[in-house]
Amino acid sequence: MKLLINLCAHDGIVSHYAGVGTIVKRYIEAFQHILNNKSVDYDFYLYTPEYNDDSFGYSEATCKMHENLKIFQIPNGTGGKLAYGTPDNWKILSYNTASIINEFDMDKYDVIITIANDTPYADMLRMLNKNKKHIKVWIPHSTGKIHLVDSSIKNSEMILNDRLKWEENAIDYINNTENCYLGITGRYIGQHLVDEYNLDKEKQVDIINGEILSRPTKYFEDDLTIELFNKIKNYDEIILSFGRAEKYKNLDATMEIGKRMGIQSVVIAQGYYKGQPLVEELKMKAIENNAIIFVDAPFYLAQYIVKNFNKNMILLIPSKKEIVGLIINEIRKLNKDNVLIVANDIGGMHEQINDGVDGILVNLNNLDYASKKIKKYFNIQKMKKMNEMSQKRLKDEYDFEKICEEFIFKFLR
Repeated sequence: MKLLINLCAHDGIVSHYAGVGTIVKRYIEAFQHILNNKSVDYDFYLYTPEYNDDSFGYSEATCKMHENLKIFQIPNGTGGKLAYGTPDNWKILSYNTASIINEFDMDKYDVIITIANDTPYADMLRMLNKNKKHIKVWIPHSTGKIHLVDSSIKNSEMILNDRLKWEENAIDYINNTENCYLGITGRYIGQHLVDEYNLDKEKQVDIINGEILSRPTKYFEDDLTIELFNKIKNYDEIILSFGRAEKYKNLDATMEIGKRMGIQSVVIAQGYYKGQPLVEELKMKAIENNAIIFVDAPFYLAQYIVKNFNKNMILLIPSKKEIVGLIINEIRKLNKDNVLIVANDIGGMHEQINDGVDGILVNLNNLDYASKKIKKYFNIQKMKKMNEMSQKRLKDEYDFEKICEEFIFKFLR
């Protein structure tokens, strides 16, 4: 059997600036490892928007990781300036990507799997040639109806209707077309797509976001990472959060919780552009709450802190909207008894945390109550027990190589 996999993604191939990029890197690693071990004859090609060296998120380290794979950098109408862009850019990107894939000699392969990752590639499936042995999958990592705005796009609320139409068209095509599927990264988004976008449940295929457990995660540790860690390593306790500079990430709640509990709060915020208003607001909040804020820090700083901070700490995911929190399982994989994992009691957090068993959920609409609940569990005996349960759950439910193997061989069978 000869297999072709086309993996299309706006992040994680020559860039890394978001959780989508993290999971795309895992697809690339897991797919290759699985197919090599199964002795499958395959070609594996990567497609991503055209990036300039100074484009937001461009990563030489990520390029180096994938230097032995065939990578197509596809024009999206911005001349390499913007990788994500707007719905107009997504249409250009999808058309240009589909044009390349459509030129391949399909007769060389027994099965072709094209995976379109996230919003910019949503409606590309209809642009691909129809062929019975060509499996097409769109994997959304967010939707317009969940997040409503996207701070990576200036004035994004003005193009929300265009984004929704782009997503709705994609799902309508999947519902009505043979060999087209939607990959669900978690139960929450799967049900959301059925309820809010009328996705046919029969068109869902699982590719739940997980962790590669057979090998240690590769973290890039540079001088700046170590320098920033040195600024907080001597505190007796810390509460840590990180995320992109989006309102819904609710990073200021971490600062306020830290102040209430008398624990040093540390917030890592990834901005989208210099002078972004929300970043400036967060800096002011940090001053008000005696918090430490690192803006545009190295991508793996949070993981480095958790890995190397050996006193008690709270890892808080304060988001008001979250589909799947990658950080929860990333921290579980580090297997740290001294870390209490806490998340806002919303959305996809329910499927990842069994409250009081392998982490805790708090209502961040009531910061006083949330602070009291966190204090109740913030002791080494309870954290050690919860970490034991976290390790079991990680192996039972989030082994990403098993998840990807089932995904691929569903189609090969």
